[in-house]
This record gives sequence, C-alpha cells and structure tokens, in this order.
Amino acid sequence: MRQTQAGMTLVEVTIASVIFAMIMVAVVTAMRTFGQTYEKLQWVTEQTSQKREVDRFLRYALVDALADPGYFDGSSGEVQWVAPIDRAGSAGGLQHLKLEQSGRSLLLSFAPFDRFADPQSEPNWDAIIEPIELLEDVDQFQMSYRATPEEDWSSSLDLDEAADASMPWGIQLSITAQGEVWPPLTVAFQQYGVQR
Repeated sequence: MRQTQAGMTLVEVTIASVIFAMIMVAVVTAMRTFGQTYEKLQWVTEQTSQKREVDRFLRYALVDALADPGYFDGSSGEVQWVAPIDRAGSAGGLQHLKLEQSGRSLLLSFAPFDRFADPQSEPNWDAIIEPIELLEDVDQFQMSYRATPEEDWSSSLDLDEAADASMPWGIQLSITAQGEVWPPLTVAFQQYGVQR
C-alpha cells in the first residue's frame, strides 16, 4: 500500500501568498491612516489650546483697562491701553500694553506704568520685557470698536463723540491665523462710564 504525501500545490501556495499580501497591505494602510489621524488630532488640539490661551489672556488684559483719559487708544490695526496684569515675564502690576500685528506675528508689548507721567507721552515700550508673540502665522488681524452700547461696530475709534471720552464701551478682535478664521473676540470694558 502506497502512502500519499500531503502538501500544498503551487497554486495553493500562490493563492495563500496573495491573500497574506492583501492582508498586510490593509494592515499597513490602516496603521498609516491611524498615524496621520493621530498627528492631525495633535495639531488640532495644540491649535485649540493656543486659541483658548490667547483668548483668555486678551479678555483678562482688556476687560480691566483703566478708564482714565489718555490711557486708551486704538485703530483698526493696533490698540494701546493700561491695565493690571498678573505677570508676563518680568512685567506685572499696572502696565501699558500694546497689541499689534508685526509681519505674520501678533505681538503684545509692555511698558512700565507711571501714574505721574503725562498720559499723552509715548510709553517706554520693551524697557523691561521684550514683546511677547501671542500668535504666529497671522493672516489677518483687525479691531473694531463700539463707542456706546447702542452704536454699531466701527473700525475707527473716535472717543470725542462717545458719551465717555476716555474709552469705548467695547472692542472686537477679528483674527485669521494659519488659514483659520477665529470666532470674534468681543470684550466689554468694566470701567466704561467710570469717571475719575
């Protein structure tokens, strides 16, 4: 009696190899897609965190702006104000602050506040701390002001026509960075209408 040897034919080996290769291609594609999705998720998380930080810092720095005459000035591309800040680098307490776009960066500059100095004199910007880059890759930065709660937003600031000539009722910042349009950052000043 003759025993036949069990084995695979060349056709069966070829079919098994093709199936194994297809499974490996599917696994590699899935792993690559997972890696790309993870990187994209990390990038989106970092961008969201940065937006939240900038939004929070600017809200707190703007909302407490001093209402004294001469300590608030703004245009569509730059705003200067005096406000207390907890600490940014070695700057803290009452500081002159200036927010502007420089190139493709959104910069916040500081100057020491002197209560006895003429409010119309130019602050000594960057004397204590270099400007802080709040955002990079800024495509567009624009500010609008509302002189009183009843008026519309305007890109120019005319405090002479406002009910309180020292500061507007509110400010709205429009930012486009890294190709994304941010939700408008709107701040109503707590010191609006306060006479000193």
